[in-house]
Amino acid sequence: VLGSANPALAVQEAGMTVTKIDNDALDARLEQPIVAEPEEEAPYGDTDMVRVSILLEKKSTLEAGFSTTGITQNDAAMAYRETLKADQETVTAQISQALGEKLEVHWNMTLAANIISAGLQYGQIETVKAVPGVKDVILETCYSPAVVDRQEVADPNMATSRNMIGTVSAYAAGYTGAGTKVAIIDTGLDMDHQCFDDEAFAYSLSQLDGTYDCMDTEDIAAVLDQLNAKERTPALTAQRLYKTSKIPYGYNYVDKTPAYVDHNQDTQGGHGSHVAGIAVANSYVPNGDGTFSLALDTTYVQGVAPDAQVVVMKVFGKAGGAFDSDYLAAIEDAIVLGCASINLSLGSSYPGFSRSSTYQDILDGLVDSDAMVVISAGNAGHWAQASQLPLQGYLYGDDVSMHTGGSPGTFTNSMCVASVDNAGITGIFFQVAGKSIVFQETEYSNVKLQT
Repeated sequence: VLGSANPALAVQEAGMTVTKIDNDALDARLEQPIVAEPEEEAPYGDTDMVRVSILLEKKSTLEAGFSTTGITQNDAAMAYRETLKADQETVTAQISQALGEKLEVHWNMTLAANIISAGLQYGQIETVKAVPGVKDVILETCYSPAVVDRQEVADPNMATSRNMIGTVSAYAAGYTGAGTKVAIIDTGLDMDHQCFDDEAFAYSLSQLDGTYDCMDTEDIAAVLDQLNAKERTPALTAQRLYKTSKIPYGYNYVDKTPAYVDHNQDTQGGHGSHVAGIAVANSYVPNGDGTFSLALDTTYVQGVAPDAQVVVMKVFGKAGGAFDSDYLAAIEDAIVLGCASINLSLGSSYPGFSRSSTYQDILDGLVDSDAMVVISAGNAGHWAQASQLPLQGYLYGDDVSMHTGGSPGTFTNSMCVASVDNAGITGIFFQVAGKSIVFQETEYSNVKLQT
């Protein structure tokens, strides 16, 4: 009280008056100066060619409420899909007229999404957005296979990993994948590999009780006109798509050709064969004399679903890839073919959440359908770890980025799978007095952080 006496007397001597007011009428927040946000530079020049997804107003076939189960036999669903295709033709013509040139179309997707994937000049995007029926135009992301960037000697040991993931219990219950199809959306497949031998596959099925309906050329012919692959390559036939009973379907969604093997074709490598081996490598391998041996006893490699067929969908090829629409076109075809599982072991080059809400919504929508889409978590470290030294970027308070996953695996409802070290791993060792001494080499770096 005494401390406030002097200021009060000073106010009276200065001829000032004090008025009591209602405190509720005051705003205690400090006024912040209005600072104009700096304008972000456009990521491309107006004449730069970009890949875009042109979203149309109408709902896709699945968004309209149709189930993926037996969708090609659902006349109402197929009729609805045909109306979307007709609408896309109309919108494409209107866009071409607005641009004054023919639109470069890559895909027309109407099943999981109502999207026209096309090539545009960056400066033409706003023109396309103004066309009636167009909901939005978004830039597509280009992905790479989820591989580790180092050279190692392959030493698979599926004999121990099966205990880690529970396949032993599945086999005991009679589940080996027989009669089902697994789609591998990746770099392709080595058809000559012993793990996918057709005769070994037939031998394995003969050892099972009962008979199984495997996909053949007649099954492909029945849905051929509903495949995105057929639309992009009109000359395709079921016979050209069919390979063997183990590999009943193969198509290259980047180069638009049925030539899809992952060796001697391009520089994309054998990642697709690696992934397919984990998923569906046969239970038996040929001995070369008409007999077969158990794979786990000889090569130590057996797929999780060894008796399933593998549907090969190559999205990395001579033309690069894979853009969002490339893998989505493959997913749509996998649904049409009735695949029980759809695998995408691909992702962004660096860890981080996806910024494409459009494609997140599409994949999230598949969760509500009967399609099982499985996506890899990725092989990258967290953002700071992935940064080159000396640090090229900064950690922001609103985006800590300590996770190691990358898109599209980071989509909210994706079935995202990460790998762990195999329980049977040994490492480098030397022997002393008959005992194995295991050790691990340590890498040192002489790079110093700048402070």
